[in-house]
Amino acid sequence: MIDCSKFNAPCCRHVIDDLSRGDGVCRYLNEETNRCTIYDRRPMICNTDKMFEAFYSQFMSRDEFDEMNRRACRGLLLHGQREDLK
Repeated sequence: MIDCSKFNAPCCRHVIDDLSRGDGVCRYLNEETNRCTIYDRRPMICNTDKMFEAFYSQFMSRDEFDEMNRRACRGLLLHGQREDLK
């Protein structure tokens, strides 16, 4: 499991549709704590346990799924660093 608060919550800073407050940042992200304000009732897309069970468990192991998420997190972190350099 990844503690997103240590990494500036990159997934919550690259959202689309009704979760975004208009600038790509999730409307439910507390930017002071990097924590979700609706964590206990967050959408499925934000819940890796539910996403794994519903869509990925038939195709990969939990370890593979967790590694896929860690790679995606690192990619979003790098993207954010490149954006900061502009």
